[in-house]
Amino acid sequence: MESQKILHVVLFGTWVFGIYVNAWKTFPTETSPRYDFMYNQYGGRLKFLTFLNAVLQCVFFGLCALNDFLGSETLIHNKRSFLQKLRDVLLPTVVLPLGVFVPLIFWGLYAVDRELIFPVSMDAWFPGWLNHLMHTLPFFASIIEIIVTNHVYPKGGMLYFPIVVASALYIFWLCFIAHHTGFWVYPVFEVLDFKSRALFMASLVPPNLLFVFLGQKLHLGVWGTVKGASKRRGKKDKSQ
Repeated sequence: MESQKILHVVLFGTWVFGIYVNAWKTFPTETSPRYDFMYNQYGGRLKFLTFLNAVLQCVFFGLCALNDFLGSETLIHNKRSFLQKLRDVLLPTVVLPLGVFVPLIFWGLYAVDRELIFPVSMDAWFPGWLNHLMHTLPFFASIIEIIVTNHVYPKGGMLYFPIVVASALYIFWLCFIAHHTGFWVYPVFEVLDFKSRALFMASLVPPNLLFVFLGQKLHLGVWGTVKGASKRRGKKDKSQ
């Protein structure tokens, strides 16, 4: 339990520091219209899924740390605090799928052609450690969280509905920005025609649904069924 608290505090602090450095301490030296668009217009860094995911991860692990000290840690539904309930909903529905999706899509495109996702010109002002913090840490942090903390998963469609809504809203946000500015947030969309762009966007949703499913399978593999755990916990509570 103490190690869990330390992990949550460390991850929360790491995300706070990373977001601060990303948002306020690193500025591109170029003054081209694209760089001005990327970092000054339409929400600045909030147009990037990587940055939005970092904020999500920061809020989530801050919530985990808060729950460790002020909330509850039980598998009995009617005894869970609001903080624990919120934590248990966020992890499997959005934190895990986006935590896995962002690194995989970033490093996948990076391996194919880094200019489509992270141009070489960014190396001069975006340090390597920050790149890995933003694009690698989410994967390991979300997986480790499943392993070290037992969560009560939402049931049925509520497990998948939030990531579908989140994906749709972000795709709409990208299209809205492109329509009003003439720039696509990610250069990869600029080299695709309309049909290929639409197909690429649509193909981004199924992997997130798959990650929700696989995350649940990993959780069950580590912790077993929540129902069985709740019964064992309930019997233990009655015997005390």
